[in-house]
Amino acid sequence: MFDPTIFDNIKVALEGAVYDLDFAGEVTVTSRSDQIELAAMAREYMIGCRNTARKDGNPQVTALFILSAGAADLAGEILDLAESEERTFGCTLHVNFLLNIERPERCAEIERILNTIWSYRPRIIQELSFVYSGLTLERPVTYRNTVTLDFGRKINEDNIEDLFTIVEHAVQSLRQLEKNI
Repeated sequence: MFDPTIFDNIKVALEGAVYDLDFAGEVTVTSRSDQIELAAMAREYMIGCRNTARKDGNPQVTALFILSAGAADLAGEILDLAESEERTFGCTLHVNFLLNIERPERCAEIERILNTIWSYRPRIIQELSFVYSGLTLERPVTYRNTVTLDFGRKINEDNIEDLFTIVEHAVQSLRQLEKNI
C-alpha cells in the first residue's frame, strides 16, 4: 500500500465537494480528467460543472477546478525533503470560468462580480478568443472568455476545509455570471 500524496488527498476532497453538489442537484458535473505527465512527472486533475438550476436548459457558464502538482512538489514530498520559506510542497489550484460574451466591455462587469464574491482575493485573469472566418467582419463576433482565478500560492492538507468554501464561491459565481452577463 502506498502513502497518498498531498495531491491525492486534495483531489479526493475536491472531487467529493463537487460531486456532493451534483448529487444535491445544485450543479451538473460535465467533465473530469486525471492526467499524469510522465515526461515531466507532473499531475493534473480537472473537474468541470455547470449550474443545474438554469431554466432554459442552455448553460452559459462552465466552472473548471484545475488541481496540479509538478515533479518538485511530488518528489519533495515523497522523499521527505525539508521545507523552507523558499521551498514548500503542495498543489496549485485554479478555478476557471468559461463563457461566451459579445462585447469585450463586459470583462469589467465580470471582474466586478467576481471581486465582490471572492472579496478581491484571487487574481482574476481574462483571456478572450474567437474563431476567425472571412464572414466574421460581416456579423457580430462572439468571444470565448476564459476567466482564471489564481490564488497565487500552493495548498496542502491544511487547506482542505478551504476547498468547500472555494467550491461554494464558484457555484455562486456561476449563478451570478449567468444572471448578469
